[in-house]
Amino acid sequence: MWSVRVDADTGVDYDEGVDAHLRESLAARRPAIGAGYLAGRRLPGRISLQLSVAESTARQAVDTAVREVTAALREHGLRPHVVRVEALLEEELDQELSAAPPELMGVREIAAAVDPPMSRQRADLLTKREDFPEPIAELAAGKIWSGAAVRRWLATWERKSGRPRASSG
Repeated sequence: MWSVRVDADTGVDYDEGVDAHLRESLAARRPAIGAGYLAGRRLPGRISLQLSVAESTARQAVDTAVREVTAALREHGLRPHVVRVEALLEEELDQELSAAPPELMGVREIAAAVDPPMSRQRADLLTKREDFPEPIAELAAGKIWSGAAVRRWLATWERKSGRPRASSG
């Protein structure tokens, strides 16, 4: 049995109506359905589905999942464009999910993850940037981010030397 993830741009945001239709249409595949994310940020118009598919090969599982997801979205009046597909044996997915908890970061961990490390205050300013990943939760102690999303963002961030400019106003 394969677990196949299919992400599609649909032009509409994920909502209860889309969810109900997809759950009904794909019920035999035990779907997990939600909004699509990239680097910790929700993408408007993207839907992500995870399906169970019984096929001999990963290629067959991917083809089946893409065909069924595309048909279900079209039945709902959407024009999907598949943008991501992943297939993994369900046993391996179970092992991967149970192997280690995901890395979580608060402002202090973000500050330490930068090379060289920066102050907590500077890291807090980074988290307020429009292109910074969305936090996955907000606790009494502060916001929490996916460590993987933060590290991906840091890998593309162009750090400038010196102090940030003082805000005018």
